[in-house]
Amino acid sequence: MEKFRLLKADEIEVKVKQVTAKGAVLLLYKTARTDMDLLDETVGAENWTCDYTEIKGNLYCRIGIYTKDLGFVFKEDCGIESREDGEGNEKKGEASDAFKRAGFRWGIGRELYTSPFVWVSADKLNLEQYNGKYKTNDRFSVKEIGYDENRRINRLSIVNDKTGKVVYTMGAASTPKPEQPKEPQKCEKCGKLIVGYEGRNGKMVTSEQHIAATKKMFGKALCVECAKKMKANKEG
Repeated sequence: MEKFRLLKADEIEVKVKQVTAKGAVLLLYKTARTDMDLLDETVGAENWTCDYTEIKGNLYCRIGIYTKDLGFVFKEDCGIESREDGEGNEKKGEASDAFKRAGFRWGIGRELYTSPFVWVSADKLNLEQYNGKYKTNDRFSVKEIGYDENRRINRLSIVNDKTGKVVYTMGAASTPKPEQPKEPQKCEKCGKLIVGYEGRNGKMVTSEQHIAATKKMFGKALCVECAKKMKANKEG
């Protein structure tokens, strides 16, 4: 069976686990929607299914994936109720958690278990104190993530969405590949190289600027001499 790919940065959520006067602990997690999307992408929407069973008060979810040799193969796990939010969503949270845990059984997002301990110091947060306890309303997201050959996280960058600043980094940040120098462009009429020159106002006109101007005026890249001739013929 095809292995599920590693999660991309925008598929990983960040939540605040603990807040103190000195800072906060952050956790990486995935949503059930991410599991569904990866199941659709990897095996096809018609080739997986799920169902739920309550066993001794615990809600279990099992995810089945269709195989040609064995038919549907199932893996399951139980969920944990979310904390009461005053809107009765505890059971909904338990069902979602069970689904995500069953997804882990299949290997979806299992690389999150290799996440480092993420600590953000207080100077990078907006902290509030209430009844002797600290909290923050800041939101965070994964800006960049990388993995080694064993599917373990070896590079991580997390940003504070409110400030736009990076608050945690692990490993060397990837650097964009330098742009390859462009080949000098030749005149489409005489074949000479098109070069920059000093304009009438004393400012330099680059070859790129000149080419853009001739393409707009004549529909082709021309050197200065050919562009002057074309202009003279056009005006004449």
